Amino acid sequence: MRRYLPFMVFLLLSGCLGGSASWERVDVEGFNEAINDHPEGFLLDVRTASEWEQDGHLENATLIPHTELESRESELPSDKDSLILLYCRSGNRSQDAAKTLQDLGFTNLIELESGITGWKNAGMPVVYG
Repeated sequence: MRRYLPFMVFLLLSGCLGGSASWERVDVEGFNEAINDHPEGFLLDVRTASEWEQDGHLENATLIPHTELESRESELPSDKDSLILLYCRSGNRSQDAAKTLQDLGFTNLIELESGITGWKNAGMPVVYG
């Protein structure tokens, strides 16, 4: 057993034996399907407030810029296993946000790969104000 101890420690630290975290990047169709299939999911917009105002946002989304996720963690679901559906403008900042969310202990993430730009280009609805 002693010679396997370093390997077991590695597995525990890498999360292989712990809870399984899920982070899935999906296209517009997959994101829309996830929103419809999971109306209880937390829809998170990680852009800036000016982008939210100028470019619109998805209905029922909560705005928390990706740079503020750690300081505003109390505004995120208290259950770390809750589904969070997140997006940004083009899919870059949402990747950073997903990593931050995982670091904060969240385990169930679906990210819109193309961002709201791809969402709008696909003719999907956004709201303003």
